[in-house]
Amino acid sequence: MACVSESALWLLPVSPDGTPTGDPHRITADDEPADHPSWSADSRTLLYLSGTRLRLHPLGGGDGGRPRTVPVRLTYRRQAPVDTVVHAGRLWDGTAATGGDAFRENVDILVRSGRITAVEPHRPGRRTTRRVDASARTVLPGLWDTHTHPWQYTYGARQPALNLAYGITTTVSLGGFSYEQARLREDITSGRLAGPRLLTTGELLDGSRVAYSMGRAHTTRAGLRRSLSRGEALAWDFVKTYVRAPAWVMEEAARFGHERLGVSSGSHLCSQGIQTGQDLTTHLVATERADHGHGATAGGVTHQDTVENYTRGGLSLIETPFTAGHLLADTPELADDPRVTAMMPPWDAQAVRALAARTPTASERLALRREMTTVRTVTKGGGQVALGTDSPITPVGLFLHLALRALVRHGFSPSEALLTATAIPAAIFGAAQDLGTVAPGRLADLTIIDGDPFTDFDDLTKTDRVLIAGRPHERAALERAYTKPAVRERYEKDPRFREGLSSVRRQGLEPRTR
Repeated sequence: MACVSESALWLLPVSPDGTPTGDPHRITADDEPADHPSWSADSRTLLYLSGTRLRLHPLGGGDGGRPRTVPVRLTYRRQAPVDTVVHAGRLWDGTAATGGDAFRENVDILVRSGRITAVEPHRPGRRTTRRVDASARTVLPGLWDTHTHPWQYTYGARQPALNLAYGITTTVSLGGFSYEQARLREDITSGRLAGPRLLTTGELLDGSRVAYSMGRAHTTRAGLRRSLSRGEALAWDFVKTYVRAPAWVMEEAARFGHERLGVSSGSHLCSQGIQTGQDLTTHLVATERADHGHGATAGGVTHQDTVENYTRGGLSLIETPFTAGHLLADTPELADDPRVTAMMPPWDAQAVRALAARTPTASERLALRREMTTVRTVTKGGGQVALGTDSPITPVGLFLHLALRALVRHGFSPSEALLTATAIPAAIFGAAQDLGTVAPGRLADLTIIDGDPFTDFDDLTKTDRVLIAGRPHERAALERAYTKPAVRERYEKDPRFREGLSSVRRQGLEPRTR
């Protein structure tokens, strides 16, 4: 049997029923990563991935069993952006949190080669290839969701399309399969797949056991180095360790991210993250496996030292307010939006409708209030907080808006809330020179709202379209792709839909019928 463990390729002798009959033997070099092995028909050769290479390893034979690289030429081309002028009725550029100077009225955003060249007072008749009329709309920097997991094998193209339809132009994967993420990123960049920018992380680097299939177990430094070398070959944008990773894994992963990749690193652990050189935590409250990892009480009260790690320790926070889900009940019409009824897979649409129809409990509202109080304390104390959703564990796209509404309903101004999904995440992930604000030299990533969220913050869900490097994606066109009855019928016959529906009902949530 051929298998991969600690990012190396091993042979394990087994009986016909698969029972091991001896010790495993590593056949790849100590410093060579390996993934996805497959046998030749005669069982004499193994084909596997090693970083960006495809390798053949003969077992015995005249060549001494030395592996060789299979030459494969795979290329893709970035979409060529066209010159564009966006006429904005109102522009919030993300460069100031409060005050009238944060807004500009009736301006043109000039875009060339995918970047903003100028923001000037509107002038009719400018020469350009494409015009975007947002004269009756509000234009913002493109929204970020800084905690997602790309699950295309479950969601197909729906997950990236939903993010666009809800105004999100950048997503950060905080755990997934390395090669799948590399493919998604290239498909999006080349225009084969409609989706937001994707910052990748790869597998969760863990200790001797893993919690998810997207985790990778490590008990040796050599194994961790092999996993990290994969990250370098596949250009990870972030390095994440998980809840059973010992301190030496956290420390080496952070150092590798900083020195070799030039990117940040993080985990669920707060003080331990600071001690091992990490840059952020990917939740305020989430899964923990160590007693010393809990930063809040079971009732949702955050410990003082946790708060001070964010305000004084230099650690940033990716806030994923799962407690905000019950806000759907305050605006149940969100469940009838075509982005829910048509674009979401049926199991998620049913879950959203069930949440919208359920009356929140007093304890749920208290939990959200406590969490938002912590977030407010951290930001007032100078800490950096960016919003994430952990989608698709939460409803894709929609949950970012619930999280933003939670901030505004608990004391944040609209501008302060929006900074957690624009300029702040761009700064945390080292992209502030390219993203997060609307200014000359920045990439033209814009979210256009058919309304004014600074008058009524709930208008933020009224996405008209987004631009990514000047390339437009209209919400109406995205919705049309999923409104054909045949598409719905195929999903409703899918056993995964029935399984998801059963899961909703096991939680005591009875979906509404339509």
